[in-house]
Amino acid sequence: MLNLSRPERFFILSLLILGLFYTGLSYHKKTVSSTEFAVIDIDEKEILLNINTARAELLQRLPGIGPVLAEEILVYREEVGGFKDIEELKDVKGIGDKKFEDMKGMITINE
Repeated sequence: MLNLSRPERFFILSLLILGLFYTGLSYHKKTVSSTEFAVIDIDEKEILLNINTARAELLQRLPGIGPVLAEEILVYREEVGGFKDIEELKDVKGIGDKKFEDMKGMITINE
C-alpha cells in the first residue's frame, strides 16, 4: 500500500473534493441549460397579440392592462364567443378610446 504523509493525503483529498465539485457543477449547467428557454430581448410593441387566444399573462403585456382588466377581457371574450373585430375590445369595461389607441397596433384577432 502507499505510505503517504499527512500533507500528501490532505492534498490528494482536496483534489478529489474539487474534482467532484466541478463535475457536479458541470452536470448542473448542462441540465439547467437544456431545460430553460432562451430569453430574447425584443420590443414588445412589434408583437401582435391575438386577443381571442391570449392568456391573462400575455394580455397584461399590453399597455394599461393589469391583472383585473386582463380577467375582464377573458370574461368578455367567453361571454361573446370571441372578438369579431379589435374595436370590440372597447366594449370591455375599463377600456376606453385612449387605452385602445395605445394598444391597437399590438393586437389582432387573426389566427
